[in-house]
Amino acid sequence: MKIIIEIGDENMFGTVIIDAYKRDEKEQIANAIDDLCSPSDTYGWASAGIYCFWDYYTKDVLYIGLAADLSDRFKQHNGITIVDDNSCKRKQIDEYFNKKEKIGYSIFVQSPLSQPITHRNEKEYRKMLGDEFSREDYVGEEGKEHIKQVEGILIETYRKANGKFPLWNRMGGSLYGQKVASIGNYDIVKSFIDFQSNPLVSRCSLRELSEDPMYAAFENYLHAVRMSMLMSGMTLMDSLNFHNKFDSMNI
Repeated sequence: MKIIIEIGDENMFGTVIIDAYKRDEKEQIANAIDDLCSPSDTYGWASAGIYCFWDYYTKDVLYIGLAADLSDRFKQHNGITIVDDNSCKRKQIDEYFNKKEKIGYSIFVQSPLSQPITHRNEKEYRKMLGDEFSREDYVGEEGKEHIKQVEGILIETYRKANGKFPLWNRMGGSLYGQKVASIGNYDIVKSFIDFQSNPLVSRCSLRELSEDPMYAAFENYLHAVRMSMLMSGMTLMDSLNFHNKFDSMNI
């Protein structure tokens, strides 16, 4: 499989991590996201990324969104953190759970090299950088721009493939993302609900990766492999062979 996201050589996306949860398991998911995608450490992945809610039973994509802090945003959507209903999907998720037991949730994550400054890590960066601190000049701000572009690509490629937006999306994303979206990028959208065969998808769920550091370490290695696939169009095996030449973790 060859998949390319056309947003330049700085792209740090690579891995899709999937889980599905019941209403009373939402805090487990929030904690797992925070463990793997914390804005306060360099372990795992950046907190900024793309997320997708989907129907666990029909495999229909319900919503594609972006977040500078995936854990924070998940909490808002699920009513763990209270925000205005017009700025989240809490009502839609509650209505879904009134009819169905489980909802699917996936995240499309970036390398921690694209970690932006958020309200949860700003104090640490100010302390570390002192007078040199600047949100505008910080390299992680590029990560925020990438997620806007990728969100636009994925929403638009969904529309191209289905003739409509996902059920809970009211509009498209970044205009640049919409412009460069191609039907080939629909393989990424499909990966959000594909537990089995898509090479972009982690072999373990969010909670499994959070609970097992060894699994998480392997998936971190494979993230670089998947980045090469997305940037260059390499197949999984070509990218894996390439990275195995320069890394001691041969898999």
